[in-house]
Amino acid sequence: MTEFIEKIKDLGVGFTDPEIARQVAEIELLDSIVQGQRLLASAPGKLGLSDRKMGELSWEMSDEDYSRLKTLNKLFNNVRQYLSLQYGIWSVPNFETANLLKEELGVETALEVMAGNAYWSKALSDAGVQVWATDSLEWAKTSQTGSKPFYRVEDLPADQAVKKYAAVDLILCSWAPNFGQADLDLIKAQQYYAPRAKLVFIGEKNGATNSSEFWQKTKFVKSDSLKKINRSFKSYDFIKEQIFEVKQ
Repeated sequence: MTEFIEKIKDLGVGFTDPEIARQVAEIELLDSIVQGQRLLASAPGKLGLSDRKMGELSWEMSDEDYSRLKTLNKLFNNVRQYLSLQYGIWSVPNFETANLLKEELGVETALEVMAGNAYWSKALSDAGVQVWATDSLEWAKTSQTGSKPFYRVEDLPADQAVKKYAAVDLILCSWAPNFGQADLDLIKAQQYYAPRAKLVFIGEKNGATNSSEFWQKTKFVKSDSLKKINRSFKSYDFIKEQIFEVKQ
């Protein structure tokens, strides 16, 4: 078990509030699942204590205990960063959401581009989708986590991957960079090589992912199916992560 998880466990000892205990247990489970390269059955519960909750708890604690709680809450709010550094992932898929993507969007075959360690490919594959995961793999040359993908990743830039796997039902991109135009270039490649494929991005609108031009220019599908999918994919922290389908 890592130092990060051990510190959360140690800091959590002595607090009797059930919400604190729930979050400590949630993080332990999440870490165990990701470490084993498995899937959560459903989205993790919300992490991090609100200002209101912190205020309520402060009345019941000594200054020393409250200081420990603030440190613990900071760790609660840094789980996504921990997962990125420890396992090379920014997004945490779950089986329910992967299965809904398959069922609601009618997906039998999928391509993940800019896949990184391809956790979403693993999720879709577990849900019964035939998946190809691709990435330029430049990042993996300088990252220790690049040697531990969750699914086999083919060394291909996004445009060439779309050209090669143009017949798929779904093209997926999770956490596209918030600089450059890789996201807009992907839309162009999909429109040119694979116009029949659904194109889905996973990220935060006007936030941690994708270029500002992408959010300004791109139109998205609004459907009951996507609402259902996103209800199963509630973000576990302050990042408002969602699933977006590009309108054709």
